[in-house]
Amino acid sequence: MSRRARARWSASAALLAALAGGAAALAPAAQAAPAPGGASVRSAERSTSVVFANSTGRQLLRTGSGLDHGCWSRDGLPPDAIAKTVSASWSSESCGFATGTQGHVTYNIAGTAKDVTIRWNNPYAGSNSYSCEAPEGYECSRSGGGGNNATVNFALTAKSTARLSALSQAGALAVTPVRSVRVTVVNQSGALLARTGAGLDHGIWSGDNLPPSVMNNGAVARWQSESDGFATGTEGSAEYQMSGGGKVVFRWDNPFSGGNSYDCQVPAGHSCARAGGGGKNADVVFTVN
Repeated sequence: MSRRARARWSASAALLAALAGGAAALAPAAQAAPAPGGASVRSAERSTSVVFANSTGRQLLRTGSGLDHGCWSRDGLPPDAIAKTVSASWSSESCGFATGTQGHVTYNIAGTAKDVTIRWNNPYAGSNSYSCEAPEGYECSRSGGGGNNATVNFALTAKSTARLSALSQAGALAVTPVRSVRVTVVNQSGALLARTGAGLDHGIWSGDNLPPSVMNNGAVARWQSESDGFATGTEGSAEYQMSGGGKVVFRWDNPFSGGNSYDCQVPAGHSCARAGGGGKNADVVFTVN
């Protein structure tokens, strides 16, 4: 073997030895890596969970929300609507090193021009702060909210005059609403339907009977809306995105005066059949094939 060849072989052997030594040095660190669910899976440095009790006689409709700092937690978005006497929750968290979370949500009190706004601030350094701006005739109480990973409770209630007004109006409507529509959807489309929008032009959602966020193939979903006031009806729509492309839209209208009307829009290659839907308190069934 020539002197040049021996020198080249020696350099290669030294490089291999160095690489082997580096791999051995790295091995303990690799072995020490925590298993899933271990110390590497930590809660956010700062987070706030808001629990909001709607203790009024009216539905609340979200008109605005946002974060000045942080991110919405997984499955933690504020709901579009909060039925009367129902509690809802949402949460946000820090999403960076040495940061906090701060945000707000505004709800309109259905049937009025009045809004309620909830604000929270859980900074990385400093004290947590909260506010709930309730309109005239209502009051908003707060409890909790301390700590790096805080849970704060708000409750919106009507003051005596507003409460009496709401109760007297509810009494005038009797137990059964003047007009209502109960929508049943049978998803036989072979695809998943994911809600992209829902809203009411007239009336309110009935209790917790809101359009679901997802309808799997083969699932049956139900929701309901009703009139909210004297001599009024209910009208609304729900829109879904179909996996694989295209959208599905359901529309219903049960006016105080005149005939009920319905519509179902589906992508090409699919059909939508309707059954029922008559009467003041109607039941309509859509089947998406």
